[in-house]
Amino acid sequence: MLETGGVPLIPHKRRQKPRTWFGYLPVWSECVPLSPDTGSIDWVRVTANVIAGCVIGIRQTLSAIVSATLVFTGSSHAEILDMFPFGIGMMWYSTMLGSAWYGFFGRLQYNTNATQEVCAILYGAMAQRAANALKDNPARVPPTVLALIVASTVLTGLSSFALGKLGVGKFMLRFPAPVTSGFLGTIGFFLVKTALQIASGVQFQYFYPVSMVKFLSLPSLAPVMCLLGMVGFMQKGPALLGMCFPRSKAVKKLSGLICQLFPLAAFYAVVLIFRISIEDLGEAGWTYPAQSSGRFSSLWTDYSLSDADMGVVLQSVPDMFSLVMISVLCTMTGVLGITGKFDGGPDGNPSPLEVVDFDAELTVVG
Repeated sequence: MLETGGVPLIPHKRRQKPRTWFGYLPVWSECVPLSPDTGSIDWVRVTANVIAGCVIGIRQTLSAIVSATLVFTGSSHAEILDMFPFGIGMMWYSTMLGSAWYGFFGRLQYNTNATQEVCAILYGAMAQRAANALKDNPARVPPTVLALIVASTVLTGLSSFALGKLGVGKFMLRFPAPVTSGFLGTIGFFLVKTALQIASGVQFQYFYPVSMVKFLSLPSLAPVMCLLGMVGFMQKGPALLGMCFPRSKAVKKLSGLICQLFPLAAFYAVVLIFRISIEDLGEAGWTYPAQSSGRFSSLWTDYSLSDADMGVVLQSVPDMFSLVMISVLCTMTGVLGITGKFDGGPDGNPSPLEVVDFDAELTVVG
């Protein structure tokens, strides 16, 4: 029905993303960006989206390796150190499934499903205590560590899902801004320290290296300088490309992705030019040492949960609840950190500026 002048008497209902019990459902308009001028497929933005997905995949892959490093390489027990290759595969597999799940049921502007380094530290601490408790029976250490990770992950997922369904997430809006900023700052502080520690290969205490002489040596300092140079290029590179090609729409849309991929391409270009072998890079600490190849099914057959010491697992239940709390806080503060940072949502989202639903985020991530 229309009033005089064509004004609708009953306003059209604003479109929203369809919901399901696990969160949201994707819509086709989010998958294929259209040109606002012609309405046809914008292949430049399609290309940008595909490359962005590849970049995010590389980032998630590296993040999973870092998490596996925090869990399995910070121990003095050989049984845990030997689980590192298995841990990388486990992290990759879980990251793949988690990202696919969130990509389907989540909101693309709040992709909070990622490996959480703070949680990886807690996993590593539980693994260390389990190994200490089983020092007289080292053969049971790997399956017990795996049982700890499985039990903690299941408990964290169920708790997050239940908290979302109970409506606890909305109370995050009542958190004081300084508390949220402090929590995010602490995570950033730790990640910077971890990046410097992994790049240099030198252990850190608090925020400084244990051995400053070793940290300032060329084998340790060179990777750190490359790390800092890569970060600086990724920050300043898009603006420089925009100044060099001010009229190029493709450069404007792809400059950020180009600057993220260029350091990786430059690294391997130098490796090829100087004919440096991958083995030499691994021995020097520039890459992870090559691992023996194995079948995909080995992820399920290397260790058996039936060999785990369930008494040790039950003793770690209080630590698991600490893990649940940290995981939920990381999810919620991550959403708070993203909220309000962008003027609009992803192209094609029928309700890009809809107020974030913290309960839905807890449900999807759980």
